[in-house]
Amino acid sequence: MAARPARLHGPHPGRRRRPRPAPGPAFGTCFERHDPRDRSRSTCPSDTTGLDRLERSPLVVWALALPAAAALVFAVGDTAGAAIDLNAINLALWVLALVLHGRPDAFVRACDAGARASAGILLLFPLYGGIMGVMKGTGLAAALAGLFAAADPRVFTTLTFVSAGFLNLFVPSGGGQWAVQGPIVMSAALDRGVDPTHAMLAIAYGDQWTNMLQPFWAVPLLAITGVRARDIIGYCTLWMFAGGLWIAACLLLASL
Repeated sequence: MAARPARLHGPHPGRRRRPRPAPGPAFGTCFERHDPRDRSRSTCPSDTTGLDRLERSPLVVWALALPAAAALVFAVGDTAGAAIDLNAINLALWVLALVLHGRPDAFVRACDAGARASAGILLLFPLYGGIMGVMKGTGLAAALAGLFAAADPRVFTTLTFVSAGFLNLFVPSGGGQWAVQGPIVMSAALDRGVDPTHAMLAIAYGDQWTNMLQPFWAVPLLAITGVRARDIIGYCTLWMFAGGLWIAACLLLASL
């Protein structure tokens, strides 16, 4: 706690370089004050970054829409329509809205204009759910959890913490991650004589650790203040590395 202010003061721009306030809502990087349904060519400045151009590229729309639509069609076809539930309807509407807007930035502006308080949830949760389904359905998440679960008891909790942080990048739901990793880690902990409480806390610490790299927890605050995620991600990443080293060292010392 004492070192945190000094650590975060380093990347601060200082008095001579005051940061410019965000020009619009918290999502996106180049905002245009016009009807979000307008699909005309962007009027953003030409000196934007590659990321800004990517946000206005129709290729991103099709890269997201085609796999999601294909998965939906195959799921409905394989189950003879039994797969049509609330999740399927939400996904179909999400894909349709994305395609009709034509560009990612137009879709983001429309969501922000229509539901500013929950725009981040509407945009990101379908993607998070898809990533979680791929990780769980292919067995990749269980394989990664099992790889670290075979570790020596003295480094078991430390490696569990690292694996939980890594899995959290792909399965950001705490409940979903526990369903994938929890049974494997707890079984391995009992087999190796590791305190189950320590193993459970290592998973929880890892889950919270890499949340700093994807500050979804800050979406309501960003929407209220008008600050962009890119304005805080540097500070969050710095604190993630510092906090990760501290937690890993504490877990390692507690296991020796």
